Amino acid sequence: MTANGLAKGKLAKADKVRLGTLEAGNVPVVVQVTTEATGYGLGIDGLLGMSFLSRFELQMASGFIEIRTRRPAARQ
Repeated sequence: MTANGLAKGKLAKADKVRLGTLEAGNVPVVVQVTTEATGYGLGIDGLLGMSFLSRFELQMASGFIEIRTRRPAARQ
């Protein structure tokens, strides 16, 4: 299930997903067959899901999203 309803795809795991200098390993992925009419848009290869994004710090403001490596938790 997605925000837009039911989507069909093949479940798999990616050894590595890289976004610029950010990298995550062993990421669950869904591979979908799309056409130009049913795809995500011109020049867009796919979507980043929470299985990838939850591994990083995200900050959203003024129409921009900043993604960075999580900082180690402070010791108490």
